[in-house]
Amino acid sequence: MFVGTNGYTDAASPELRKRVVPIGSYIIATEPLDEAVAARLLPNRRVASDSKQFLHYYRLSADHRLLFGGRAAFVPPTADSNRRSAEILRRDMLQVFPGLRDVRVEYVWSGNVCFTRDLLPHAGRFDSGIYYAAGYGGHGVAMATYLGAKMADVILGLDDQNPFRDYRFGAIPLYDGRPWFLPLAALWFRFLDWVQ
Repeated sequence: MFVGTNGYTDAASPELRKRVVPIGSYIIATEPLDEAVAARLLPNRRVASDSKQFLHYYRLSADHRLLFGGRAAFVPPTADSNRRSAEILRRDMLQVFPGLRDVRVEYVWSGNVCFTRDLLPHAGRFDSGIYYAAGYGGHGVAMATYLGAKMADVILGLDDQNPFRDYRFGAIPLYDGRPWFLPLAALWFRFLDWVQ
């Protein structure tokens, strides 16, 4: 059996659940911007991010909306956390792009990303015989596809080119899959952003 549930790992996979932490990632989308305004915000339509602990990432959509996302709250996504996170992200967006003060936010959505204790992806096989790949830290689109292919080769008995096969992947102490410590982690990361 192969488990590739990442930020949606639940009690069906207790071995993996004790090793991965789901964290909500939130995105807002503005109303369509004037093409000239959009061009000034992100010349050449580059995708951008900052280097904060409470990371922000942003890009323009095909219809000139600014998509602005990040870890606005360290809680699982719900309708209430989406609403609160949209307010936080709008405030943060205005710090980066103050000229958007009069621009409306039209959409907000969210999903889980997945972190591990050492902040690295992990892929391998548990002693129980279950194969796994998870822990992409918000970079899952590319990494999940890559590690899925590598683990498929391993399962089929082909050449093992999994670059994470020898990484220790221990359980997180005092953790049963319910991230009780996320509010404390959020305070710590906000402090790090403040002092840096």
